[in-house]
Amino acid sequence: MRPPSNRVVELKIPSELGYEKIAREAVAMVARRLDFGEDKIDDIKTAISEACTNAIRYGSGGDSRMKVVVVLTADDTKLDILIKDPGISGDPPAGISIPDITGMVEETERMGGMGLFLIRNLVDEAGFVEVDEEDDDEGNQFRMVIYRIQDDDEE
Repeated sequence: MRPPSNRVVELKIPSELGYEKIAREAVAMVARRLDFGEDKIDDIKTAISEACTNAIRYGSGGDSRMKVVVVLTADDTKLDILIKDPGISGDPPAGISIPDITGMVEETERMGGMGLFLIRNLVDEAGFVEVDEEDDDEGNQFRMVIYRIQDDDEE
């Protein structure tokens, strides 16, 4: 078995709805190279679409002059995805909780939160990354990790 090697792909997309599709397809191509199954690739595509859409809508307020950065780090065991946005629309949510769908329908709860909930249920790890105040990167950073499960015949 060859030693794991990291491969990094960085993609910058305009903060405009529709461009998340480019990020989704790029991530899917990397996942295929890592031999993820098609069902898992579909989950990853949904998660990346939701994360990029949130970054576009909330992190940059839909300002197409802003950029959303997607950094993929792949090795033989996992795909690590970092989504960065300028963070001009306020602080990210503190956690990922189960949305109250009934409350949303009855209009007793605010709409939203479904995307983060969905992402959390599609990937192995997900959450906002604390950005160091001394770091050059400003804004929000959202990280997702998806582990590659080896089939018994690959061991």
